[in-house]
Amino acid sequence: MGYAHGVHWNDPKRLFRVKQLFEEGCIVREIARILTQEWGQTISADMITKVKARYEPLNWYIEENKNTVKFYESDTLPMDDYMIACDDHSPHFSALYENRLLSIAEFFGIKKRIIVGDLITQDYASHWAKEEGEERLTLDGDIQQSEPLFKSLDYFDEIYLVRGNHEDRINRITDARIQGKHILKLFGERIHHKFKYTPYDKVFIGDEWVAVHPKSYSQISGSTAVRLAEKFHRHVLNAHGHFTALRWDRSGKYMGIDLGGMFDVRKIPYINLRTTTHPAWNNGFAMLRKGKIWLWNESTDWDFWGRHI
Repeated sequence: MGYAHGVHWNDPKRLFRVKQLFEEGCIVREIARILTQEWGQTISADMITKVKARYEPLNWYIEENKNTVKFYESDTLPMDDYMIACDDHSPHFSALYENRLLSIAEFFGIKKRIIVGDLITQDYASHWAKEEGEERLTLDGDIQQSEPLFKSLDYFDEIYLVRGNHEDRINRITDARIQGKHILKLFGERIHHKFKYTPYDKVFIGDEWVAVHPKSYSQISGSTAVRLAEKFHRHVLNAHGHFTALRWDRSGKYMGIDLGGMFDVRKIPYINLRTTTHPAWNNGFAMLRKGKIWLWNESTDWDFWGRHI
């Protein structure tokens, strides 16, 4: 084919890359943009169209219809320093652990927080039947009693909220016509501009971490986290189980971490009004700093940290 505007299209490597992009379903404009970035020279859509015309098989390749068919892809946050916690279950949050998290964040100068689901209990939208002695909060009650938590969240410059099963409650009863992101504005009206809400139950952090509020659950602490680490080939920060644990997967490369939660067990009615063999819940949170994980929980030497922060 020779040269065209300074590009040697007979180069097998260049032609292979064009073919590769067509195989992936890229349209002509996308290919021109991608190759311009990769090759460091201007590649126009017209040039790609001519290449396609001269190599006839390329004309039969399918283009992905990205404008009309929804693609699902979880968000990825840049690697940075974050306080990471989950399962606040507001207004059933633990003032002690919320304050401890704030103290650690202030000491290390961390102004970003990731909440891995279940920030708000949303009791008004629960479909579970109440038991004798159990209070059902109204939406007004949820908002009023959650005000202290949202005031404390104002410390952070950026807050990322992953969808948990409690955020799902309003989706479920309204067939997603009203969603978690809408309700969030009612609770955090003063600071809702700081929130980034994702409808996915996970968020990737850099190339090595994922924080997830999965549907899966195990009574064995760390089990779900490790299985997800083996699935994603990343270190996993796991919510939903209400345990704290750190385990390595079988390869010894990836950590599965159960974050615990920011709830106050004394405020959870169904734990206190009935007895089961389920393991006890654990408080805890994490700090991701300079790519390394720090875990804070009930076994932390809080007297030591209290003297130094």
